[in-house]
Amino acid sequence: MKQNLRICCYGSSSSKTPEAYTSEAFSLGRILAERDHVCVNGGGAHGCMGAMNDGCDSSGGTIHAIIHEMFVVDGAEYLDGKKAKTRHSLTVTTGPNLKERKEKLVENCDAIIVLPGGTGTFDELWEMTAQRALGMWKKPIVCVSIDGYYEPFREMMRRAEDDKLLHCDASALLSFASTSEEAVDLVERLLAADQGPRGGYRAVGRRRRLLAP
Repeated sequence: MKQNLRICCYGSSSSKTPEAYTSEAFSLGRILAERDHVCVNGGGAHGCMGAMNDGCDSSGGTIHAIIHEMFVVDGAEYLDGKKAKTRHSLTVTTGPNLKERKEKLVENCDAIIVLPGGTGTFDELWEMTAQRALGMWKKPIVCVSIDGYYEPFREMMRRAEDDKLLHCDASALLSFASTSEEAVDLVERLLAADQGPRGGYRAVGRRRRLLAP
């Protein structure tokens, strides 16, 4: 496993996010900082994003925030100009939608860790899971299922597998952890062994073959 991993972290931006989620998000940021990994996220100042940024910043870590210009209002962004000039970096995307922002979030990242979130987090998680199913993303995706938050998602994936709607085992597409520490440990183990879940299939000539998990 290479040092200084870039970990893309998805999570809520709501100021009403339950404390159980923000506490675990703070721990995620702190753990990434202590292990010299870069915390890449959507740059929000509230919810899981704000908490993970606080945890990372307070422990001397590095944040790469990627935020759409529509959210750079009323303190919604975590990194203001002053913070962005230190060890952190801020990228502001434009355009009529979030396509560029989502692409830049995972660009050059080594793994994705998903904390509880709303529709934006669901959108990001589903898109990258679909890319894994198509073989377009081969790096680990780990959901932190605090208080069972992502159990419905896991059950939906299992149902799709049982109904023969997936081209590979659901467990080959993504992993689940109960805590942020467990999630980071899992990412590091998978990358160290170079055997993260490799769901999906690869085009070979005119045929497609499944990639073994």
